[in-house]
Amino acid sequence: MTFEADDHDDVCADEDFGFPDDERLYEPDYDWLWTNPPHNDGSEARLRITLRPADEEGEDSSLPDLVHSWLGTLLAFEESTWGAGGWAVCLVCDRGDRVVLELWSAGEDVADGIQAGTESLYEGVLHGSDVQVAYEQLPRIPQES
Repeated sequence: MTFEADDHDDVCADEDFGFPDDERLYEPDYDWLWTNPPHNDGSEARLRITLRPADEEGEDSSLPDLVHSWLGTLLAFEESTWGAGGWAVCLVCDRGDRVVLELWSAGEDVADGIQAGTESLYEGVLHGSDVQVAYEQLPRIPQES
């Protein structure tokens, strides 16, 4: 049996693999997570995530609903804290014009946790919406020995 290259063009299309090319998807910063102190010592890495409606001038009452809908798909750890496999997220600010979250992970799989959490956020809130996002890597605090 022989195959022609054209037989598999649809399988190799970019949109079939991973996430779309969307600048709102967080790109892990391995210098922040591994290279710069405290390196990968098991300490916590926190990422502040600010979500805003596409129209910066106005409020979008659907933004908090969209975020709460996503949070409802996660495990509830305690009041205002949710998560899944290796990461957690806390709701810091919840208004019509802005939602602020802090996502964190720790341990030797800190990079995997941050990436899994931001991918979940992308799938649950950003993908298919016009919500804008800003990521802020918070300073790392070395783990006590």
